[in-house]
Amino acid sequence: MIESHYFDYWGNRVEAPPSTRAALLAAMGYDAGEPQGDATRTGLPAVIVVRQGENATLPPGVRGRVVLEDGTEFAGERSGLPLGYHRLTAGRGRAAQSCVLIVAPPRCYLSPAMRNRRSWALATQLYALRSRRNWGIGDFTDLSAFARQAAVAGADAVALNPLHALHLDNPDSPSPYSPSSRLFLNALYIDVEGIDEFARSRELQAEVAGAGFQERLAALRRCELVDYAGVARLKLEMLARLHRIFRANRGDRRDHAFRRFVRAGGSALQRWAAYEALSEFFRARDSRCYGWRQWPHEYRSPESPQVARFVDERGERVEFYLFLQWLAHGQLATAARAGAKLYCDLAVGVDVNGADAWADQHAIVAEASLGAPGDPLNARGQNWGLAPFSPRALRERAYAPFVALLRAGMRRAGILRIDHVMALRRAFWIPRGAPASEGAYVRYPFDEMLAVLALESVRNRCTVVGEDLGTVPEGFRERMQAEAALSSRVFYFERDWNDGSFLAPQRYPGFAAASVGTHDLPTLAGWWTGDRSANEDRFRDRFLVVDALERAGAIDPQVAARLRDDAGAGGSLRVVPELVDAVHRFLAKTPSALKVVAIEDVLYETGAINVPGTFDEHPNWRRKRSISLERFEAEQRLAQTARSLYR
Repeated sequence: MIESHYFDYWGNRVEAPPSTRAALLAAMGYDAGEPQGDATRTGLPAVIVVRQGENATLPPGVRGRVVLEDGTEFAGERSGLPLGYHRLTAGRGRAAQSCVLIVAPPRCYLSPAMRNRRSWALATQLYALRSRRNWGIGDFTDLSAFARQAAVAGADAVALNPLHALHLDNPDSPSPYSPSSRLFLNALYIDVEGIDEFARSRELQAEVAGAGFQERLAALRRCELVDYAGVARLKLEMLARLHRIFRANRGDRRDHAFRRFVRAGGSALQRWAAYEALSEFFRARDSRCYGWRQWPHEYRSPESPQVARFVDERGERVEFYLFLQWLAHGQLATAARAGAKLYCDLAVGVDVNGADAWADQHAIVAEASLGAPGDPLNARGQNWGLAPFSPRALRERAYAPFVALLRAGMRRAGILRIDHVMALRRAFWIPRGAPASEGAYVRYPFDEMLAVLALESVRNRCTVVGEDLGTVPEGFRERMQAEAALSSRVFYFERDWNDGSFLAPQRYPGFAAASVGTHDLPTLAGWWTGDRSANEDRFRDRFLVVDALERAGAIDPQVAARLRDDAGAGGSLRVVPELVDAVHRFLAKTPSALKVVAIEDVLYETGAINVPGTFDEHPNWRRKRSISLERFEAEQRLAQTARSLYR
């Protein structure tokens, strides 16, 4: 489970220190000397995972019966089992044992458009969308409008940053890749004026229409960067008032719908709401209290009597947070039906001090952090501060936490991107408080997790894209291709590193999502003009890009000549539109199943979304789009992009 060694970027063998191995085993709940895995069990394991058409492999001499997930007993040959999560029981009476039997399809779902290699997605950060009506941050109503615009232009999907719940009581920590919960949504994306209770309240409508309130909104809209604290103050204050109106109408149609949502959310939703109420309570008492690991000890377990008492005494505030999730899910569902399908993003882990880590301390390992070993950019390695899943707990619970996570991500999505997908096979864990140099790789049950991924992908009709950039284990991409999971291929990185030349379009794989860059890289205009990091390599690479575009027939020779002149001069925005169109034509020539076009490239923006390794030095996760949705639609920028892709 914990690999004894690994080879670093430079090919050096690095041994995992015994202290690291001991610390990580203890973090997973193993006692010293306790055997790992199913060696502690006798008879049936906790879970058996097979692909459809395969026989369930049982321990020698064990015979059993299968009860399907709908409660019926299966009477056919075991190789004919339907897809699903079934129960296998062996033995009789007191000697009977049972386990979960998961039957998965051979591979993930791939949409017909992707099989035809003519599918493309328009990517944006939701918070960055400007409109004349939002409250200083892109919201779910903006997403509906954006999805409609994308669909009219011929895009199949709208690719988004993770929509996971962040820390509502600390809105100035806005990274969508460091979520408090991956199971629930960020309530700051709720459109307040789109709520039924707002439409019913003339008093609130008049208040919002008043000069003072409109000035506050105008100030938030004018900001070039998202003012998360200002948005949170305004929205949460108004949402609390709308919740009181909602509570005054018990028993109506909306109340019944809310109750159904809460029942369907089960204990996970209840714990999230309890966490938010507790977090708000303790942060009000001490502004340095960031999350549950700073709470009094008696509140650090969701099962403690003190937590139960708190929930009982502050039921209205707990219900407020349930109300927020209900609103967010409803508005996201509307956006998912509005136009192009949603291409959602799943972060690799959760903040150790957040809701998920508090709510399920068996499945999520709080005493370890995800990260990466040293490389040329980070010689000492990286510690991301994200808590990982326990591979032990996943098997013991028949992958239920992983299933819940996938369902949350796929619920409204036609495509799901899995950040750092290599973590399905192995992840770099660092003992809590230790430097990254003392980390080690922890193996996951890769074959079984892929089977579960395929099952949820097929059931939800959701295509899977794996973010497989960086150090990729040997054979990993080939295995993911066999699963029909798309690889991430980035124009900047698809090169022959012997001479630095950019690969021809036909050398891109078919099972791939091809894009110019990612949220961690410069925009195309920023890269061409030397924004952020112009150097001698960039100077040379500009010429190599033009060469690649010309060889691929993606650019006219006269335009190529102008680009070379511009590259020699250091790059200017004068020819950026011609460059952007040519690169998109280049991507269109690849056989990749999906092409991903970033809105910041369509708009010729130069500012980077995120610069890894920076905090206050760069406005990460705060930049807004340069124009509003209304102007974007009027200028028909997407029609131009579509013509570049498929003229």
